[in-house]
This record gives sequence, structure tokens and C-alpha cells, in this order.
Amino acid sequence: MVYLSDIEVGQVIRDEFDEITRDLLIDYANASGDTNPIHTRDEIAIKAGLKGVIAHGLFSLGFITKLFEDFLNHERDGKLIELAVDMVGMVRCGDTLITEGTVTKIEGSTVYLDVVQRTITPVHIKDSNGEIVEQFEAGERGYISDKDRERNLVHEKEIEKGILTYRDRVAMKGTAIIQLNN
Repeated sequence: MVYLSDIEVGQVIRDEFDEITRDLLIDYANASGDTNPIHTRDEIAIKAGLKGVIAHGLFSLGFITKLFEDFLNHERDGKLIELAVDMVGMVRCGDTLITEGTVTKIEGSTVYLDVVQRTITPVHIKDSNGEIVEQFEAGERGYISDKDRERNLVHEKEIEKGILTYRDRVAMKGTAIIQLNN
């Protein structure tokens, strides 16, 4: 149960999804009726100037609405009354999609949030000698650009297998308003 007394300005609600695959995008294309091949066929996406398939914008948006649906216990505790987002970055196979809503204001039972959806795109893992021990699709297809590096979107972190290089980029940003029942 979500109680208004449990919510405070600055609080973050979060969801993470790391199973974006071509099969999932094909299933989404078939279910949604949006069969634009840039979402399902690499050769067509490449001809369109992309380096591989990209997820549908509404596919990504669905994870934002899912964040609020889960938080509000499928409307038992309240409902999403407004959502406005800008799509600013592509989502690709292999990405981890992180969706966060940060409470900015509370008025009565109405809660205002800033929404940010980011993609974490793994590139490769290197061992202590600098040799690649695992390469991901982003590394194979060249998804990471000099522009990403100039914008300080490319990072490294130590993990069990070695040093992971990844990109952390905003895919969507905007605002939401939820209304609680209590």
C-alpha cells in the first residue's frame, strides 16, 4: 500500500529492465502493429543510417507507465494522471533500461515527479592486461561514438570479470503527476 505519509520530496522510485532482445522487439512489433523494419531487421536499420535495430519509442515509454503502475499497485493506491516525456536517445538490444521518477512536489494527494529513463549500454570487458575478454553488441557494431566520449557518457567500472566499459545515456526525460487515493 502506498501512503501519502510515506512519500517525500526527493524520493526516487526506480525500475530496471535488462532483457531487451531482438526477439522481444519482434514480439512487440507484432503485438503493437508497428512493423517498421528498423525495429526488427538489422540490414534495414543499417540502410536507414542506424548501426542496428532500435527499440520502438512506445516500447520504451511502456516502461515509464509500468513504473507508475507497479508503484501504485495497479491503480489500487492511486493513478497516473499526466505524463509528458521527450524521446532524446535510442534504446538498443543489450541495453539495460533504467527508469526513475523523482518526487519534486506534493500538493494534497497529488504528487509531481521528474522522470528520466536511461540506457546502460555495455561495450566490452577487458582483463588487467587490457585484452578484451568479452565484447557486447555495442562494441561489435560501433554503437559508441566520439560524441558519446566528448559528452562524458562513456564510463568504466571494475567488475568480477575485469573492467567493464559502458555508456550511460538518457533515452527519455519529462514529468509525471500521480494522484493517490489516501
